[in-house]
This record gives sequence, C-alpha cells and structure tokens, in this order.
Amino acid sequence: MPYKKLLWPLAGLLLFLSSCIKEEAANMEADITAVQIADSVINAKPIINNRNVVIYIKPGELDLKDYALNFDLTPGATIVPASGSKQDFTKPVFYEVTSEDGQFSKRYAVSLLESSVPTAFDFELFGQDEKKNWVYFYENVEGIPQSLWASGNSGFAFTAGNNPTMQSYPTQVTEEEEYVVNGKHALYLETKSTGFLGGMVKKPIAAGNLFIGSVFTKSIIDIQTRFGLPFNHVPDSFEGYYQYTPGKKVIDKNGKEVLTTDECDIYAVLFDRVALMKATENDAVDPARTWLNDQDVLTSPHIVAIAKIENSAATPNAMQKFHVPFEFKRQISKAEAESFQYSIAIVLSSSKYGAIFQGAVGSKLIVDNLKINVK
Repeated sequence: MPYKKLLWPLAGLLLFLSSCIKEEAANMEADITAVQIADSVINAKPIINNRNVVIYIKPGELDLKDYALNFDLTPGATIVPASGSKQDFTKPVFYEVTSEDGQFSKRYAVSLLESSVPTAFDFELFGQDEKKNWVYFYENVEGIPQSLWASGNSGFAFTAGNNPTMQSYPTQVTEEEEYVVNGKHALYLETKSTGFLGGMVKKPIAAGNLFIGSVFTKSIIDIQTRFGLPFNHVPDSFEGYYQYTPGKKVIDKNGKEVLTTDECDIYAVLFDRVALMKATENDAVDPARTWLNDQDVLTSPHIVAIAKIENSAATPNAMQKFHVPFEFKRQISKAEAESFQYSIAIVLSSSKYGAIFQGAVGSKLIVDNLKINVK
C-alpha cells in the first residue's frame, strides 16, 4: 500500500531526530536560595550572599546548641550537612553545596545570631571574592564574623572584565597613611564607569558604596539593595572621618552631562522594622519585608530617626571629622529598642545620586572610624 511506503521514511526521520535531541544538561549552580525558618523567631529575613547565610533571631527563642535548618537549593543541588539535620549554631556552621552535575561546589558559613549591629566600625576586617577579586567587609560581633556590610561590587563585576583587581571596583580599601585615622586601613569609594555594557542598559556609572544590609545580584539589570539590620540601642549621634573629592563631569543615566558638581552621601537611618513588616505583610513582591530599599531608604513612613551630614561637597585633602545628631520623628523608649523593634542602616556613597546612575567618574570618598553614639 502507498501509505506503508510513506511510513518507513517517516519512522526513519523520527529516529534520526530523536537521536539528535540531547538530554537536558545537569544544572551547574550550587546555591542556597532560601532558608525555611518561622517569622515568629527571627528579627530579620535571612541574609544570603555568595559565602554566608546570616539569620538574626529573637534572644532565647531557639536552642542554638541543637537546632535544624531547612534550605532551598538550586535545582538538583545537594548539601552537606544535610538540610534538616540538627547542628550546634553557637558558632557558624559550614555547609558544602554541590551542583547537580557534580562539577561545582560552594561553601557557606551559616550563623544564627541573637546580637545587634555594633556601634563602631573601623574597616579593618575585609576579604576578597575568590573569583572576581572584589572586596567585602565584615565585623566580629561576640567573636563571630558577621557580614553586616554590602556594596554594589558584585553587580559591577559584570562589567569589570576578565581579570579584575581590587582597584577595578568602586568599593575598596586604602592603606595610605594620610587617610587612615586608626589601624591600617580606611574605606575607599570611587565612582567608576561601567563601560559599553553599562551604557547600553542606562547605568553608565557605578558609585562606590557601602551600607549596612545586603544585596541580591542576579545581573547588571537586576540588583536589589536591602538596607538595615537589627539594632537594640537608642542612637544619639553619628560621627566619623571623611574626605571627598568630586570627579570632573557629572553625567545622567543617558550619559549626558549635567551642569552640577558631584556630592557624596553619608547618613544613618533608624526605622521601625516591626511596623514595616506589618505594613508589607500582603505585599506581592516582598511580603513582610524587614528592610528599606533604594526607593524608600530616606522617605519611608516607618523611619524613626535620621543622622545625615550637611556638607556633602568637596572637602580639603585632609580627613575631616563629622558629628551629626539623630533627628527623631517620634520618641522611642529604651525598652522598645532593647526588644529589637528597630533596625539601623548606615549608607556611604561617592555619588549622592548614584542610585539613579547620576554621578561623576572619579569621585572619591574616603571614610574611617565611624561610630554611633547611643543614649
């Protein structure tokens, strides 16, 4: 029959096509993507970055010596120790995540903390990313290294080229004696060009920045900043040392010159984290969030107090002392603060309007010995 003559070539074609279709490649990612822990026992949503997971918990709520955490991983990945196994979290617990294809692994230090953001910062504790060499800062709190600080360095890495050095990035450290107030290092922030790729997505500059909080970086386009971590004091004033030199030409997100002079930004914000969680409980994007974002870090109705330097223009070459009081929008009690109702964010930037990608390439802000004086 004629139709039989047609079936044989068709069957052969199908066999050929099926042999050409490869099985889906195993996943190469090895990431912790989420931690499952009850909102009732935490003071802030878990902070997850490339090397650490930090969870601020309410004092006395958990038995830290014998507690189990459950993790969400990238598809197909495995974790050791096993998710859901009990561990001693009185110190950081190290987990090894291996990708589905078995070719990649990542080591995470996971910490459960009952502590507060400290009150003094000298920028002496830092490390460098193993692959892209950007600098990250941390603090030792109660003997445990804590990743309190975040920056835009991980996002800038998409434009930093194949072999970037620490100096390639907007957020660095300096050992120059004229800038170091105490110790051996000071924070060095410089506004950088993001090159052709950054210009294509209307992000032509990257301000040097550092802030208390965390950052989630998926691409140069998708970077989420989360400001603030738990603070159990009533702040009185904010002080430190800084030196600022603006770059020569300010440009906007379209790369067009703006006839103004660049400015820096140095401020601290205390906000009611509990009220913020309740207000955003039904938010579709970030339900019950515990942080401020780049849209409301200075405007949120849940801000309780702000301390901000007034002179954000160029300074003399020498480091300048600043001391600014917190201006309170409402009074708070010491008991409220000690119960971890509030969070604090410190924000430092070499270009004041860097969040909207306006600034001058070459603007430099150097900061050392920050301190929050408390009542």
